[in-house]
Amino acid sequence: MTMNRVRFWLLGVFLVCLAVQLVAFLAASHRMWPDDLQSLIVKLLAIYSVHLTLILGGIFAQPKGPLEDPPAPLAWTAIVLATLWNALFIWRSLSFSAAAQDSSTDLIKYFDSVSSASSFLVTGTLAFFFTKSARAANPSAGEPEA
Repeated sequence: MTMNRVRFWLLGVFLVCLAVQLVAFLAASHRMWPDDLQSLIVKLLAIYSVHLTLILGGIFAQPKGPLEDPPAPLAWTAIVLATLWNALFIWRSLSFSAAAQDSSTDLIKYFDSVSSASSFLVTGTLAFFFTKSARAANPSAGEPEA
């Protein structure tokens, strides 16, 4: 699997999961106050902002030329960890939107505690795929000749 393919898979996982949760909140918006909906959306964006900033920054700052391809097991591990991290949020968002009675305050507390406790699942892999591994396949490329 190429480095760019892994990067776009990771971007896709985060964007799709964010979109699913936003749709779930909008579907349940008729059962909550507008301020509660706004608080949920702002909290969700705050949680995803760090990860998406790292992903998009790595994509936009990509060096010219080919990137060093990661080993396939490493690539799949990163995708699975990103999916697992996102699943921690999606299942709770979907259960909130389907519940007859649930509290947006409780959901925000869940988001706060889980986002801080689970960030280790994706922080290292995102840093590897979007910063450290952004070097070109030819390590001497871009270095001035002696």
